[in-house]
Amino acid sequence: MAATAPLANAAAASDVNLYGYLSWRVEKVWDEPALDEAGETVKADADREITLPSFNVMLQYALDDRFKVFVNLDGEEAEDVSVANLWGEYQHNQYLNVRLGKTYRRFGLYNEMLDAVPTYIGIEAPELFDGDHLLISRTTLAMVHGWVPLGDGELRYSWSTDNGEGGPNDDNVPMGFDLRYDWGLGNYRVGISGYTSNGDTTSDVDLGEGSPNSGVLPWMAADDFYIIGAYGELNRDGWQLQAAYWHASHDAERDPASVVTVIQNAGVNAAQLDRFLLDPDGPVTEANVDVDGDYDVDTWYLRGGYSFMTRRGEVVPYVQWDYYENPETIESKTWGGDAEAGLADDGEFSKATVGVVFRPSPDIAMKLDASMHIQEFNGSTERYPEIRFDVSYIFGR
Repeated sequence: MAATAPLANAAAASDVNLYGYLSWRVEKVWDEPALDEAGETVKADADREITLPSFNVMLQYALDDRFKVFVNLDGEEAEDVSVANLWGEYQHNQYLNVRLGKTYRRFGLYNEMLDAVPTYIGIEAPELFDGDHLLISRTTLAMVHGWVPLGDGELRYSWSTDNGEGGPNDDNVPMGFDLRYDWGLGNYRVGISGYTSNGDTTSDVDLGEGSPNSGVLPWMAADDFYIIGAYGELNRDGWQLQAAYWHASHDAERDPASVVTVIQNAGVNAAQLDRFLLDPDGPVTEANVDVDGDYDVDTWYLRGGYSFMTRRGEVVPYVQWDYYENPETIESKTWGGDAEAGLADDGEFSKATVGVVFRPSPDIAMKLDASMHIQEFNGSTERYPEIRFDVSYIFGR
């Protein structure tokens, strides 16, 4: 099975290590449900889409035995280049390391490794890291981490903080943590991760500017929330098995003017209208908006694959099951929603996936998988398929 170490921990053969990842993808969705003017369910195929979802150039430089810096440039779609990571780290000893800058937070199994597409089984990220409905922003600005030997393994910790999802706030000190135990020469891992906003915060995007890159929806005037989750992984005799569960609880207040704008422009369904208004049969006015926006988000996944070698390379068939529930979101991405959970009557959907990875060399991965989306829509259980093909490369290592 290919290595799944975090990107930031890539070992340098010299003081400077320059490397990167590139991914090319084509995908197609059939029979997506929608409503016609009469309120009846109709289905249509989405356009085939070819993308460059991942292009990252990374540089790690060791100043000496204790200090290092790391840069990760993201050129998604080979267009605008942004800085995904930029940090410096002081390594005091195994127990205490201090990292300052823009870094991926240590949160579950995948957050630190999603850019390294060739290294893991599957094509799409677990739903908590789906760009249309992130549970939490992927980066933080300060992190302390380390490890201690414990029994037959190692107990690793991290603690992080930053400005919060909505930007600087003198009243809040948001905090995230991760605690994981590895044993059996790295073959087994269990862990927990969590986050608290420690007070009211807001979204990182304005209403009408798309889906947020954080866990706060753009029609909220204030949102005090926490996240807790647990995960486990087994790697043994060619098998890789993973499981995780996450719960986010939002103590939120809706902004009446924003909710009116959403209802008038985003095409919300009956269940969403019932949540947003005190009287769903009444007028769409600020006075009729239910400002109590408390809600919970739950998501979990099961993933498994088996690796074996052939004369032409490594083959890894895999299966995945993802579940996600968010009753507050809407379908329109433009207005801050999510086309999967927001499409459903109840904000819930499941996704079953089967696929295969073929690696003709350790630096190239070709992945093919098919998913079935399952959700309640317009009073009925709807299923619609999706197929993806992804080719990804590692360069410079």
